[in-house]
Amino acid sequence: MTCMWTDTLFAMSSKYRRDWAYLAIISIQLLGMIFLDLVAFYPKALYAGSSAPLHFLISIRRRYIRATSDPFFSASPAASPHSPWLQAFLYVELLVQLPLAVYLVWRLSSLWRRTTPFVELAAVVFCCLTFMGSVACCAELWSMSFLKLSAKKKSSLFYGTYLPFVIIRKKASSSFLSPLPSMALAALVLSAL
Repeated sequence: MTCMWTDTLFAMSSKYRRDWAYLAIISIQLLGMIFLDLVAFYPKALYAGSSAPLHFLISIRRRYIRATSDPFFSASPAASPHSPWLQAFLYVELLVQLPLAVYLVWRLSSLWRRTTPFVELAAVVFCCLTFMGSVACCAELWSMSFLKLSAKKKSSLFYGTYLPFVIIRKKASSSFLSPLPSMALAALVLSAL
């Protein structure tokens, strides 16, 4: 028993802290994709009816909208079509970012495997795509009329929901290539606070 415990501790200590931080960040984004962003792509029969197996996703979506007034979401995933630029980013999220996020969570969650150059390349691609999508959302929010969204909700969404992903992804993609990744992560955490 002690031998297994020692082996587990050794495996956990040999894994970079950076990998655990990225696992947490990418896992949160993966959950956001599954529970909020990509619901419109699911077959309606899975979420539309009150007895549908994924109807709880509609409740989560409504709570999120009620709390944030996020203009990029509607109460019903199929109710109003998104603007073309956002629809394009949602397709990129579905076809590229979702598979990358699943792969990265799988690889980064391993207790004994360190990252490989291929995992790091996948992370850089993921970070760049997330950065681009988040910048587009920030630009749209910044230019949005206060008639559509109150100043308080606008700043909350801008600084609390979308801008952190711009900062995290920009720093994360550069720290994968940086010789001092833990310092970049520390700066990232401090700048997010």
